[in-house]
Amino acid sequence: MKKNGFLRKHPVVLHLLLTLAASVLIVVLVFVFIKIYSRHGQEFVMEDYAGQNYSEVLSTNPHDLRFVITDSIYNNDNMPGTILTQDPPAGAMIKKGRQVYLTIAASEPEDIIMPDLVDMSLRQAVSQLMSDGLLIGRLDFVESEDRNAIKSQSIRGRRVLAGQKVSRGSVVDLSVGRGTSMAGTVVPVLIGKNRENAQRAVFSSSLNISEIFTQSVTNKSTAMVYKQEPVCSDEKYPLGATVSVWYCPADEYEAKRRAADREIDSLKRVADSLRRALEMDDAGSTDVLDFFDFDDIW
Repeated sequence: MKKNGFLRKHPVVLHLLLTLAASVLIVVLVFVFIKIYSRHGQEFVMEDYAGQNYSEVLSTNPHDLRFVITDSIYNNDNMPGTILTQDPPAGAMIKKGRQVYLTIAASEPEDIIMPDLVDMSLRQAVSQLMSDGLLIGRLDFVESEDRNAIKSQSIRGRRVLAGQKVSRGSVVDLSVGRGTSMAGTVVPVLIGKNRENAQRAVFSSSLNISEIFTQSVTNKSTAMVYKQEPVCSDEKYPLGATVSVWYCPADEYEAKRRAADREIDSLKRVADSLRRALEMDDAGSTDVLDFFDFDDIW
């Protein structure tokens, strides 16, 4: 009774208490709403959808993700409807109901206009072709004073002129000027790169590429280079020389890379042993070579 009498005599205090209680209640309700709205604490790891069929992914969607197709690209290496890229990437922490942006393989290639690459530098031509969705087949270096300048462009052995319609995803072979200098080119670092970046680095270095994929690769666009031959060094190679590149899925990269490093170390030890044996053999190298089985080494 005393409390009620006090509050009646001091209505300002009563109003302050009611205001404070209402404020606390509002703050609590806001936090509860935010927690529910943002699904606080319900994050999960983003799955890797690359290489999977879009329809199958839609039918098995336990986290109610909202898939948005931002682009479709014709790709000879993938069946129509195959997911090529995704954003957010695999491994990211996301929440239920998140929008996921996809690029999928189209059923038919769209027609595009062949760009004018003649007299363009090789590096510029590589960037132009890749940005237009065209693939680079082989670099053929021909006699010309203009080093690394594009002299002609062809598809399936037939010369293609600028402005002609070609299918996106077509493989374009380039004739490139050799120049007057006999200087070679160096092999770039390819380890750890995806396929597009590896191709860009090789072709921009005036080299050709030979690609080998492990059997576990389901999406070549996301595969990573774990081994290359020749390796990056200061040694110069002729223009148009071929670099062999081995790819594996991204989740196998670390293990494959360690195995490749061990293989290189083993070859180095064999080479060192052979060199020492040859240096010690005054009679010549024939007898020493008989002790080595090069099929096992390579």
